[in-house]
Amino acid sequence: MNPSPATFYPAMNCLSPALLVSTLVLALQGGASGVEAGSGTMDSLIKPFFAQHCNKCHGEKKQKGDLRLDDLIVNFDSPKIMGHWEETMNRINSGDMPPEDEKRPNPDGVARVADWIVGQLREGEVAKQSSASEKVAFRKLSRDEYANTIRDLLGVTFEPKGASGLPEDPDWKGFEHIGSVMTLSPAHVEKYLAAADAMLDEALSIRPEPKRELIHWGAFDMRWKGFKPEYENRGIADKVRIEIVPNNYTTDTWELNVKTTGEYIVKLKLSGLRPEGGRAPRLKVYLSNVDKTLIEQDIDAPEDKPITVEARVHLIAGKYPVRLINSVPGPNPEGRRSRHSGTPNAFTTTRSRVPWQLKLTDDDFKPIQPTLIVDSVDWDGPIVESWPTAAHKQIFFGNDKTTKDIAYAHQIVSRFAERAWRRPVQAAEVDRLIKPVHKALELGDAFEPAVKNGLAAVLCSKSFIYLEEGKAGAKADKTHVLQDWELASRLSYFLWSSMPDQRLLNLARDSHLHEPATLQREVQRMLADAKAAKFAESFPRQWLQLRRVGMFPPDKVLYPDYDENLEQSMVEETEGYFANVLKRNGSLREFLDSDWTLINERLATHYGISGIRGDELQRVSLKPENHRGGLLTQAAVLSLTSDGTRHRPVHRGVWVLESIIGRPPPPPPANVPALGTPAANAKKTTVREKLEQHRADPNCTACHNKIDPLGIAFDNYDAIGRWRTVETIKDGTGADPALDPTGILPDGRKFADSAELKQLLLADTDKFAAAFTEKLATYALRRGMTFSDREELKHIAAQSKSADYKLASLIESLVTSPLFLKR
Repeated sequence: MNPSPATFYPAMNCLSPALLVSTLVLALQGGASGVEAGSGTMDSLIKPFFAQHCNKCHGEKKQKGDLRLDDLIVNFDSPKIMGHWEETMNRINSGDMPPEDEKRPNPDGVARVADWIVGQLREGEVAKQSSASEKVAFRKLSRDEYANTIRDLLGVTFEPKGASGLPEDPDWKGFEHIGSVMTLSPAHVEKYLAAADAMLDEALSIRPEPKRELIHWGAFDMRWKGFKPEYENRGIADKVRIEIVPNNYTTDTWELNVKTTGEYIVKLKLSGLRPEGGRAPRLKVYLSNVDKTLIEQDIDAPEDKPITVEARVHLIAGKYPVRLINSVPGPNPEGRRSRHSGTPNAFTTTRSRVPWQLKLTDDDFKPIQPTLIVDSVDWDGPIVESWPTAAHKQIFFGNDKTTKDIAYAHQIVSRFAERAWRRPVQAAEVDRLIKPVHKALELGDAFEPAVKNGLAAVLCSKSFIYLEEGKAGAKADKTHVLQDWELASRLSYFLWSSMPDQRLLNLARDSHLHEPATLQREVQRMLADAKAAKFAESFPRQWLQLRRVGMFPPDKVLYPDYDENLEQSMVEETEGYFANVLKRNGSLREFLDSDWTLINERLATHYGISGIRGDELQRVSLKPENHRGGLLTQAAVLSLTSDGTRHRPVHRGVWVLESIIGRPPPPPPANVPALGTPAANAKKTTVREKLEQHRADPNCTACHNKIDPLGIAFDNYDAIGRWRTVETIKDGTGADPALDPTGILPDGRKFADSAELKQLLLADTDKFAAAFTEKLATYALRRGMTFSDREELKHIAAQSKSADYKLASLIESLVTSPLFLKR
């Protein structure tokens, strides 16, 4: 669902007459409501514009191509009218209209028209997401929310991104759970059916109790199979270990045979040789046939003092080729491998080299490359805390004296449905759910397996897969206030990305949840809960569009230091930064600029910050010479607004307008040429200089004056977010030119670099708070914000200002607002 960089952030974001008409068509298609919202501007600006530039050939007296534009019609239900607008777009986009001999529109006038049209376009688009005209609003759970709900409901792990998981969720402007775009396909139905059956199988104690086993792999199991007797005869079998050099792995032919789906503990004993001043080796435990990583972390431990690394993982029954990888970049493993060649030359110690062995240390036996030394791997499981399981005892709530009849089954399914559907259930609904139980019992199934059919029906129903707001028999009403049951789900999926807990359900049952004081206390409680980590991860990922980090991997020749570890660390910094501000109830100002950040050793090396060691994020104080602070100079943001070869000032400017200022520019015209490449003997030219040449076109000036300064300010950061003072250019002659990050905002304010731009943005914190509030509400309500939401959003943002823009306080204001309490 993600667009290419050329379509998402155009190289030249000009507004041509083609764009003007095409965006107007889209705006009008949004419905009459969008036009009415700006009817005065329609009469004073849009119609005069068309009268001056379009109606000569497409007006009352003359309609070239049977197309008339002077009497704009806003009802696009007519196929004929739609055909006219489509033909208009095609002709203008192809350059046929307006004719070359006609006077071009004034760039300032084009800009004003464009701003109005984009506003109407957004209103028309989000109006389609509103549930005001619907009796019931259905908003499907995202695949991550589905997995979290299964975990909290049944106590088992569902892997939404695995082979047996769910299809990827579509996004709207980065947000991944917007109701209007979350469709249900046959592929989803099949996956939901299979998932329900598998999850209930694992959660319930219907099958025989799983036998817990320990599988131990030593060096002879993973690499030296067949040579153990020889090393035992030599008396050094207990000293044999496995060394793994950078960009290499043990083997993928030794399979892990998982007999029973469940939770397992994987434990490794190993050392990590780290060169002086270099990187630590990085362990990656990888299941190659299902593309799943179980453990990934740096290992920094002396050869003679191995450490133990362990993790609890969920494994589905099956066979898995396991790779133990040293993921630090290095030579091609197929060209230079550390694995044995079929002769018994096993590694024992760096002080006992054999002829075939790669040189791991210098003559003083100090490591010269990051090397893993693995002693053993243990697989322990499945881990079952109790039998019957906790889920089984909760669902089958009776005791040994309970009669296992249809009445008991009816109670079981009813209780389970109320928890799973997050609301009271009606008798007629339970009657439908109990039918497969009846059928199974008639066919001779045992009681528990028969009831499982009813439980599966609960998990495959719309009331589980969707959040429902409204009543089918009620009149559609845009002012519909949520029932407490609906409010509990909205709040829980907002802050926990999962189902309400028992406390929320109890408050809903007692009709106390909607009370402002109660809601405020619940927000504070929920944000303090460990499950709020899901919000701290999910919201910034969607708001800032972090899913796109790494979408276009940097060129390995231009950026040889870029690797998977760095990419992960980039995203972790941004998500961890947001979580830190949230936990402290810090100010929104810190998102614009700060004197601190959260980084690990890999990212510190990338930023040129010394004194940081280890794989975990650490809060560090920043100095001006670090050129960091806030979100805008974090590598994740800087890299997602670039491509695989160079930085993109226009991309970065558009991102700031969209994510920080909340005023996205118009989309680009079709077929915009790329920035030119200078001749081989021409002087090297910066991207800024090329953009300035492009902006000389009057049709491009208006939009680029708003976009370019916001991106050029960050020209000192390359495509992967490293600081620099000159732009490295391959084409052209002469020295690489110095960068010029100075700029002027449309209101005339000047800045020298990104640091000064951030101060100007801080001076406009009100605007950022308004934009952030809209993003937060979009995430919470699972729809875009419409014109009718504006006043309430302003009120929430104003409350935020009075509380010094505190993040957690803003969340409380949103949750207790009428906007959150109504559909």
